[in-house]
Parts: sequence; C-alpha cells; structure tokens
Amino acid sequence: MIGGAWSWRGRVALTAVALGFVVYPLTEPGHDVINSDWPAFATGAKLALTDPSHIYDLDVQQRVQLEVTGGAQLVTPGIHGILPFLAPAWVALVAIPFELLGTELGGRLWIVFGLACLAIGIWLGMRRAPPTAILPAFAAVPTALMLLNAQLDGLVALGIGGAISLWSRPYVAGAALGLTLMKPQLVVPIGVALLAQRSWRVLAGWAAAGVVLWASFAVLNPRWVLEWLAPLGTPVQSFSREVDLPHFGTALPTSYQLFGVALLTLATVTAVVLLARRRRADLQGAAAVLIAGGVLAAPHALPADLVLVALALAVWGQARWFDWLLLSIGAAIAAVTPAPLPAVAGLVVIGWVCLRAGGVIWKLPARRQASPG
Repeated sequence: MIGGAWSWRGRVALTAVALGFVVYPLTEPGHDVINSDWPAFATGAKLALTDPSHIYDLDVQQRVQLEVTGGAQLVTPGIHGILPFLAPAWVALVAIPFELLGTELGGRLWIVFGLACLAIGIWLGMRRAPPTAILPAFAAVPTALMLLNAQLDGLVALGIGGAISLWSRPYVAGAALGLTLMKPQLVVPIGVALLAQRSWRVLAGWAAAGVVLWASFAVLNPRWVLEWLAPLGTPVQSFSREVDLPHFGTALPTSYQLFGVALLTLATVTAVVLLARRRRADLQGAAAVLIAGGVLAAPHALPADLVLVALALAVWGQARWFDWLLLSIGAAIAAVTPAPLPAVAGLVVIGWVCLRAGGVIWKLPARRQASPG
C-alpha cells in the first residue's frame, strides 16, 4: 500500500512538472525567448525567405538577427557578435511558419512544438506504452534545458522514436530517421551500426529522406552544403559547455584541436557501436546504447542534447529511480558550470547509461511481486 501511494504521488508530481514545461513558454515575459537559440533559427528562416544565397554569411546574419531581436543583444557569448545559424539549411525551412508569426509568438510556439515532438517521440520509442510511462523521461532537467534553449532535439527524438515504432517496415523506419538530420552529429553511431548490420532497406529510407531534405533548399541555393561545411567547426570551442567526450580534444594546442576532436569522435563511435553489438539480441538495450552514445560521441553536443539520453533510458525500459536522478543532476551541473566540467558530467552520466543499458555494470534483479496474504 505504501509503495502504491508513493508511486501515485510520484506520477502526480511528474505530471505537474510536465504541465509546467508546456505552460512556461506560453506565459514567460519574452526575455527567455530572445536569449534562447530561437533568434538563430528565426534568422535562418528569414534569410531562407529573403536571401537564401547568403544564409551562412555571418555579416548578413548579424544584420538580420538584429532585426529579428529588435536590436536586443544576447546575454550569452556568441560568434561574430550574434548567435549564428549554423544548422543544416532545411532547419530554416521548418522554422519559417513560426517566424512568420513574429519573433516572440513564433518563438513560444516553436518551443511548444519541440516539446510535443519530444513527448510523442518518447512514447513511440517505448512502443506506445501508456502515456504516463513517458513522465520520468519528459519531466526531467534535460527537457527544461531544451525548452529554455529552444532547441531541436524534440524532432530528433521524434525521428528515433518513430523509427523504433516502425521497425517492422524498414523503408518507412529509415524515412522516419530523416528527422534526426536536424542534428546529424548526434546520430553517427546509429548510422555506423546500421551499416555494420547491413540494414540496407533502413539506410535506403534514411538516405531518401536526406535527399529530399537536401533538395528542399537546393532549389533556393544549390551551393548551400559547401557554404554550410565551411563554418562547421566554429561552435567547437574550449570554453563551450559541451557534454561530449570529443570536447576534450580542445585541450590540445590550437593547431591539433581539430585532429584531436576527430580522433576522439572516431574512438567513441567505435566503442559505442561495439557495446551495442554486444546487446544485438536485445533491440531495446542496443538502441539505448546507440541513442545515448550518439550524444557522447558527437563532436558538438550541449546540455540540452541530454534529452536524447532520457529517450535512451525510456527506450531501454529498465531504468530505476537513481538512473533518472543521476541524469537530472548531471544535466543541471552541465548547464551551470564552466568548461570542462560539463564534459566531465556528460562522460559520467552518459557513460553510466551506456554501460547500464549495455549490460556491463549493475544488472539488478527484477523486483519481486508481493506474495498474497
């Protein structure tokens, strides 16, 4: 009876937190919308409409972003005096309907849209479990970081969850993975694992989705990929709050940093894929390792990206209360401490999740059912 009462109270508390996440972007005074990543996405959307051939020109972005923010300056350090739009160009197309509603209203709805995608993605990844089952993953600190930063991880989660839900239809599952290309650096281990497993039909669906996304902006600017690749290394800075292992490569002398980050990325991807292969008989365990390991192995991953680690725990389906607690504590530490502490927190939290889901450490026995009478 006591356990049941505490379980009920826990669900009520998590539901209240989840509702707070949804209500907050609709009611906050607007300061957090401007100081999130939304101005960068809005800048990309405005340039896609007005000047797609200069979408990655930082001088043009600076002028447009000041228009977007009404002249307001960011309180956080940026690049070239702004928070630049450096995402794949198709992200700008997704942001257009929201930007047309105005910077403030569009930003609020962009955040709510991301939260909805995250919730649905978790639910699909849990094989359409009861809606309350998503609460531990959704009502966690990483979700708060995602909404405060107006980030895209909800779409990535929706793509991964949709692919898991549609796994029996490989071409469609691959097409669902197209949504992960909103932040492609976070899903490298998934791609490598599919190649190693020779899942050609899934890869074909994923590649087809990628071609469609590429073409959607290529009609406006055929050279956008080359223009996008040039500034890609810009966000990888030693002072950035990164939660990925390759970030430690920035501790090397400047001339060796790119090599160090690339080498650590390769090593981490390899380790994650091998650990997932160890669990190939358990789709949920292997998927959880690949999802969480994608954040650890990414050359650029911020505390908000830890929502995908929450998704990994939900997909695994065997997480206990201390797993969720560790994730939230680690995310909070990563969000407020200076570099390199966020990377240390990311290594501890994501490493723990990968090793747990990979069956390497602390495989707890199933809970015993209470005997009758």
